[in-house]
Amino acid sequence: MKKAELEKRIKALVKFHDAEWLYLGGTKHDKYSLNGTVIMIPRHREIGESLAAKILKDCHKALDQEDN
Repeated sequence: MKKAELEKRIKALVKFHDAEWLYLGGTKHDKYSLNGTVIMIPRHREIGESLAAKILKDCHKALDQEDN
């Protein structure tokens, strides 16, 4: 999956849940905070499908914690 596509999906989730998505910086990875949960995204054009699925799963978990 392209990194841009992954970020597009995450931004859609964030917008849908009206959540907080902050860029924290990073060197080899982009580091974000999603409602207090740190999400790391590698700085590669292509991200493996299994890693992309894991990142999206982590985002869903962070958003589910907000709902509880």
